[in-house]
Amino acid sequence: MTATTTTDRMTTGHAPAATRVPVRALLRTSLLATVFAAAATEAFTALVRAAGVHLAVGDPGGSASSVVPVGPGACTVALAMVMVLGTGLAVSINRWSTHPARAYTRVTSVLVLASLSAPLTAAATTTVTKLTLGAAHLIAAAVIIPLVRRRLVGTR
Repeated sequence: MTATTTTDRMTTGHAPAATRVPVRALLRTSLLATVFAAAATEAFTALVRAAGVHLAVGDPGGSASSVVPVGPGACTVALAMVMVLGTGLAVSINRWSTHPARAYTRVTSVLVLASLSAPLTAAATTTVTKLTLGAAHLIAAAVIIPLVRRRLVGTR
C-alpha cells in the first residue's frame, strides 16, 4: 500500500482510493458489530430485570412525568439509531484521516463518555437504572469500537 502524502491530500482532499477500506466492508463490519452489541446489551439488561430491577428512565433534565419503562428491545433500537451515525462517522474518518483506526478510536471514546451523561442525568430515575444504562453504553462500546477499529487498522 502507498502512504498518503501531503501532496495527495492537498490535491484530492482525501486519501488515495487504493488505501481506503471499501465502504461495503465498513458497512458490513458496522452491522455485525451492532448485532453483537445489541445481543450483549439485551442479555445484560435481561439479567438485571431477572434480578428484580424495574428499569425505567426519564428525560435528561426532565420531570417525573417523562419516565418510561426500558423494555426488552430498547437497547437494540437505540443502538440501531446511533450506529447509523456511527457508520457515517467511520466512513468519513476512513476517507479523510491518514490514521483512521486511531482517529476513530479517539473520537468514539469521547462520544461514549459524552453519551453517559444521558442516563446519569435522567430525571426521576433510580440509581440502579442509571448504573445499568451506563454499563449498557460501555458494553456496547466495548463490542463496537474494537471491531470497527480492527477493520480500519493498517489502511494507510
